[in-house]
Amino acid sequence: MDFSLRCKHYSFVTKMHISLLFLSLLFTISRSEVNETVESSVDLESPDVNTTPALQTPPVNSSTASNESTVKFVSCLPHVGTAQVHLVNDTELIKYLSTNPNITSKETPANCIVVLFYSKYCPFSSMAAPHFNALPRAFPTFKMVAINAIWYNIFNAQNGIVGVPSLLLFHNGKLVAKFNESEYTLELFSRFIAKHTGVHAEDKSFVTSADFGGPVSSIPTREDDMLLLLSWVFIVLCAAYYFSKSKYWTWIVETVQNTWRESEAQALHEHAD
Repeated sequence: MDFSLRCKHYSFVTKMHISLLFLSLLFTISRSEVNETVESSVDLESPDVNTTPALQTPPVNSSTASNESTVKFVSCLPHVGTAQVHLVNDTELIKYLSTNPNITSKETPANCIVVLFYSKYCPFSSMAAPHFNALPRAFPTFKMVAINAIWYNIFNAQNGIVGVPSLLLFHNGKLVAKFNESEYTLELFSRFIAKHTGVHAEDKSFVTSADFGGPVSSIPTREDDMLLLLSWVFIVLCAAYYFSKSKYWTWIVETVQNTWRESEAQALHEHAD
């Protein structure tokens, strides 16, 4: 996995890896304690790994490509956008993504919101920032908001956010499409919105120098993940506790005590002579 993928998946996959590491540690310790109570040794074998090949999506043919022209666009209400990107927290985003129960179809006009899930530490989020900051001028019809996916992560699981940056389109508070390109430019963002809404970018839409200044920062900054830090502290404390209960810790303590007694006895013997 290259650096870009590590950046995109670091904040969420790392926590998952830590949780799996912790569960594996507890399982290993409990298994070793059970083995010590059994008189005859038993070989524990790990279950066979499922080697069933994953289902592959069939290649796109000409008929499939032709069907794209018949895809219905989502219908968006006009004049609900703002002049610039709005940085939101979880409470504000919940309010923006509230649904109207009377709207049951994508063809019914409703509020359309484009959300950027980003992280201040990720350089790829910073690279995408000026292009996303320019979107409100290209699409004044849409509300453009950005949320720090590290600080406010309650939306990550329900929207399939496994990495940053991630650009999502919502209609009436419901997820419509996710931007899946590997590059983050104003042109590709515009194509993504036009593909699903039928609304094209305003003429002469481009990134300006002011877009590099915000609202979404284009300069990566360091931010500490307290949940990740607490996870590591918890794992270290648990590992230290269970290690103190093991026979290896007992052997180390007895070895140190015996060495200390021998050194004291030798010192007393030399002093007596």
